[in-house]
Amino acid sequence: MSRDAEREELAAFLRTRRRRRSPEEVGLVTGRRRTPGLRREDVAALAGVSVTWYTWLEQARDIRPSEQVLSSLARALDLDEPETAHLFRLAGQLPPVRDPEQSGDVQAGYRLLLEQLDPCPAMITNHRFDVLAWNRAHAAMFGDFSEFHGDQRNMLWYTFTAPRARKLVINWDEDAAHMVALFRSQASDLLSGGRFTRLVDRLRRMSVEFDELWERRDLEGFSPSRQQLHHPLIGRIELEPVKLYAVDQDRTLVAYLTDPAGQDQERLAEAVRMQQSYPA
Repeated sequence: MSRDAEREELAAFLRTRRRRRSPEEVGLVTGRRRTPGLRREDVAALAGVSVTWYTWLEQARDIRPSEQVLSSLARALDLDEPETAHLFRLAGQLPPVRDPEQSGDVQAGYRLLLEQLDPCPAMITNHRFDVLAWNRAHAAMFGDFSEFHGDQRNMLWYTFTAPRARKLVINWDEDAAHMVALFRSQASDLLSGGRFTRLVDRLRRMSVEFDELWERRDLEGFSPSRQQLHHPLIGRIELEPVKLYAVDQDRTLVAYLTDPAGQDQERLAEAVRMQQSYPA
């Protein structure tokens, strides 16, 4: 879609959402109106912008609203999450990323999928590599992430600060360097955000290795390759990482699959049965 077409679509989208809100919903006492919904001046007042500027938006003028203004418009028009993301994209901005501590639970369907992937380890993460949900096999292989809180429930934090990670991953140096480069690549447009800055700053203070890798500014895409692990109970095992991105959500399914022709799935099942005796 061209930029002109995006502006036209943004203008039309704002008009439709403005007309769907009644004055009574926002606490306005009005007389009889010829047209349904809010007036432009109503939306401008609710969003804290000038009527002229908002009118330009609905006229598809070539202006660039900031993230703050777009958030104000989303609140004024009572947009839900998909509508807010659509608004941001039409305005040429990245949709806001929700804080996992405020975003609620992972949907039941994703949790069911995690359960059905057992005994293959699997988890749900976001752009910041926070671990939002995981299955029993993931806990058996990588440790129980319910013991980690805040920034610590994060794959970067786990990789660089958890002694278990260094013992588990055979090619730890290579894996850690790839993870940092992948994080910088996937989150490059979000690194100025407070939550991302906080995580990076804390990791740079906690880990010399992370600090050195971060300074390299390497960028990499996800390249699935067999990961070699050494579990203290079942020994050496090779897993194939696979990623699937959820539509219109900051959710990524990461699953570690086994060779169907081998015995590794049975060994993983054994690790799940014994996980209670193996603390994180």
